[in-house]
Amino acid sequence: MLTVVPVRREIPYGARLQTVVPVRSGIPYGARLALLFVLALSTVVVHLNQAPPLRDAEELIADLRAGGVTKVVYDRSWPAYGTLTWSHGPLSWSQARFDQPGDVWDPETTRLIPQALERRQEAFLARVRAAADPSVEIVRIGGSARGPMGLTAGSPAYGRWWAPFAPLAMAAEVLAWLLMLTRRDHRYASRPAWCWMFLVGGSFLYVLLEPYPLWRGRYEPLPCEPLPAGPGIDGTKGFVLAVTVAFGLGIAAS
Repeated sequence: MLTVVPVRREIPYGARLQTVVPVRSGIPYGARLALLFVLALSTVVVHLNQAPPLRDAEELIADLRAGGVTKVVYDRSWPAYGTLTWSHGPLSWSQARFDQPGDVWDPETTRLIPQALERRQEAFLARVRAAADPSVEIVRIGGSARGPMGLTAGSPAYGRWWAPFAPLAMAAEVLAWLLMLTRRDHRYASRPAWCWMFLVGGSFLYVLLEPYPLWRGRYEPLPCEPLPAGPGIDGTKGFVLAVTVAFGLGIAAS
C-alpha cells in the first residue's frame, strides 16, 4: 500500500522580509510632499511667532527711530483690545503690553466708543509714521475666530509674517484632518492618538509618517527594517504626548 506523506516546505526568513507590498495612499506623493511643506512652515510660523515678548508701546517709537523695525502690525481694535506688534526680522517680533484705556468704553453701557478708539489709535499711529522710515510697512489686521490648533485665517501669527499664506495654511490643516479622520490604515498611532497630537501641531508629522514614511515611497518594507504592523501609540499615549508638548511649548513661550 502506497502512503502519501505531506511535505512541509519552509520559506527562508529573509525571503519573507524582502516581499514588497504596495501601500494605499490617500493623495499622490507629490501632493503629499507639498502638503507637508505647507504644514511644516505653518507650524514654524505659529509656534515661533504666536506670542512675541511683551514690551512697552513707547519702545516701538524708540526702535523706529533707531532703524531697527521692518514692519508694524496692529489690530483694528487696538488699544481697546487686540494687539500691536513690530518686527525686527521675519520671525523676530515684539508685542506691546496690553494697557486698555478707559476713555474708549462707555461707563454706563460698557460698550466700545468707536470714535474715541479711532482718535486714540490715530494719535499713536501718527507718532509711529513720523518716526518710521519710508521702507517700514504698517499693516492693519482684523479680528478672527479660532480653528484647529488655534489657527485661523486671521491669525495674528500669519498677519505678522505674510497674510496671504493664512488661507493656504488653513486649507492644508483641514485636508490633513480629513485624511486622518477618514483613513483606516494608520501605522504609527491610532486615530484617537492623532486627534490629540493634531491639537499641538502634529498634523505635519501625520503627513510625514502615515500611512507610510514619506521618504520610503509607496512600497514597504525594507529587507531589514520592516514597518510596524499596526498603530504603536494608542489614545492614552497620544493624550500624554499632546499634554507634554503643550506644557513644553508653554514653558518655552514664557
